[in-house]
Amino acid sequence: MANVMANARNRGAPVACSTPRRALFGPGRPYRPLSRLPNLSASLRTLRFGLPATTDPVVRHNWLCDVAAGIFSGIYQGCIWTFALQIARGELRSTGFQMGLATAAPAAGYLFAILWARQMEGRSKLPFVSLTWAISRGLFMLTPLLVRGEHGREAYILLLCVIPIIFSVSAPAYTAIMKEIYPDHLRGRLMSLVRVGMFGSMLITARIMGHWQEFGGLDFRWMFAIGGVFGLGTAVAFARIKLPPSPADVALPSVGRFVGESFGILARNTGYRWFCVSVFLAGFGNLLQMPAQYAVQVDRFHITPTQIATMQNLTSIMSLLSLFFWGWFMDRRGSLLTVLVAVGINCLTALAYALAPSLVWLYAAAIAGGVSMSGIDLGYLNTTLMFAEPGRAAQYQAVHSTLFGLRGTIAPLLTFPILHLLGGAWGRLFWLCLAIMLVGLTFQHFSMRAYREAQQRPATH
Repeated sequence: MANVMANARNRGAPVACSTPRRALFGPGRPYRPLSRLPNLSASLRTLRFGLPATTDPVVRHNWLCDVAAGIFSGIYQGCIWTFALQIARGELRSTGFQMGLATAAPAAGYLFAILWARQMEGRSKLPFVSLTWAISRGLFMLTPLLVRGEHGREAYILLLCVIPIIFSVSAPAYTAIMKEIYPDHLRGRLMSLVRVGMFGSMLITARIMGHWQEFGGLDFRWMFAIGGVFGLGTAVAFARIKLPPSPADVALPSVGRFVGESFGILARNTGYRWFCVSVFLAGFGNLLQMPAQYAVQVDRFHITPTQIATMQNLTSIMSLLSLFFWGWFMDRRGSLLTVLVAVGINCLTALAYALAPSLVWLYAAAIAGGVSMSGIDLGYLNTTLMFAEPGRAAQYQAVHSTLFGLRGTIAPLLTFPILHLLGGAWGRLFWLCLAIMLVGLTFQHFSMRAYREAQQRPATH
């Protein structure tokens, strides 16, 4: 998900401005926060009565299409991804290597984010979203046919690996479409309401499906097929969005030049370089623990489908509610500090699993994960765009996505080999993950300092 910005120039440093000290970590950003507590009543009125009366009819149409796609996406996720990895480990008895592959697959596609961004230059972005959503999510309708017989487990893991890779093609295009269809002064509020529909439908669906599996004997294959139908529905709904006419075809830069210019950002933009180092290390530690979390849930605590749904609901509810806080916090303290605090909260998940004597601790980890997820989602995007020079936001985001793909592909595959080196002790593994995340957290201070110095530099001349 999306899902801010100070310009940068010359050596890639952000543009300095003479602003009050309290606003050092995010002033002058031309973005609309998802929520402002003083305007919370207005947001609630919008939630209750719909769009403001002055909204353009095309914007209203696009928003309704986006809402429908969001609700269908929530049902799709509630049927499939809420249970996918626990089913792999518990019902199909997938190996540690297979669990690592399934966990790494969602990130693998982002390794090519820069190439996708280049291919979309000067073209309509909508087909890149609607077609990839239809193909990737619709494939789950074939689960009852594919996941059967002696090779059913391998076919299941293949589905979990291939589908996210196909889906990742849509990420750069989706971000661009959100910028095109919503005006700046409404984008944050409208996108947040879409998320409300998505999280709400996911909560309800996960609870229904978890209960149906445990007490009604629902086979997961047919549950995935149901999810695939709604996944296809997301593509159909989103394809109805109306976009401005596409610009005339432009000559694409060579692949080598585009990739070189993109990664050259890290050489000249000091603040963004330290931010990427921080995110890479903290994210690496978090992704290293993900396969271990699913294994602990199944192997040690023998988690049931209803309990899986409860954990997912706790995460989703806290993620939804915390959107209001993170929007307020980011508006006042900036995106860099938002990332620092959100990643710090996320460290509590590794701590909870390292110490967990009972399932209650896993519920606490789910709550911490939900709160941090919203802050990280907002903070990463806003910080990336804050550092970006005018007209180069897509390249900055592509670099960020590529680094995510790199750590997300490598870290989960190392989980079980490292666990073996640690003598099979789950607690030691989670302590190691926590240490890596904390090291990454310290690098965020370097990014904050570089950004602060860049802002203050003109005042010294």
